[in-house]
Amino acid sequence: MEVLRAAPLFRGMMQEDIAAMLTCLHAQRRHCRRGETLLLAGDRPEHVGIVLSGRLRVVKDDVDGNRSLLATLGEADLFAEALCCAGAEESPVTVLADTNATVLLLRFSRILHTCPNTCAFHQALIANMLRVVAQKNLSLQSRMELLGAKSIQSKVMGYLNTYARQRGRSFSVPHNREEMASYLCVERSALSHTLMRMKRDGLIDYRKDQFTLL
Repeated sequence: MEVLRAAPLFRGMMQEDIAAMLTCLHAQRRHCRRGETLLLAGDRPEHVGIVLSGRLRVVKDDVDGNRSLLATLGEADLFAEALCCAGAEESPVTVLADTNATVLLLRFSRILHTCPNTCAFHQALIANMLRVVAQKNLSLQSRMELLGAKSIQSKVMGYLNTYARQRGRSFSVPHNREEMASYLCVERSALSHTLMRMKRDGLIDYRKDQFTLL
């Protein structure tokens, strides 16, 4: 319940209100093993998911079978909400468990349309959903600006600054080097070379997933 209270979909709601709404929303808890697929590209999304524990990955495969990492999701994060709101018949992305994970699935049709009981907090739920989709749209714009950077160093700095704004000059990132390269759409060897040069030039310091902006 503490995780759900932290989820943006239930922003501003008390524990007892959330508990009462879960039945209305046909909530289902699902346990996933690492590598298990929760939403497959081509499937019709019908549920909004909330990560209760573990970590998920949102990926996209091209026609040649190359996989790109679009997002990493952790505790209290949502997935498939934008697809459901858009009425997508087929998901363009795949969502899979990066670790053993537990998620809560909420039927989107029950979020969009109020139930006969007219739950007191259903309007707040819909307002929160609109806010989540709007924030995801802003994040997508930031990602497009990041990928549009002309140099790998500019992409790296933009990527690191995203976390620095949230956590301060020293922070950890949720990606290993291979995942970071995929997220930034660059070669792993080129990324490693760029990181070493930036460290040598006194711009950053790092050890594995721990970074400090200098």
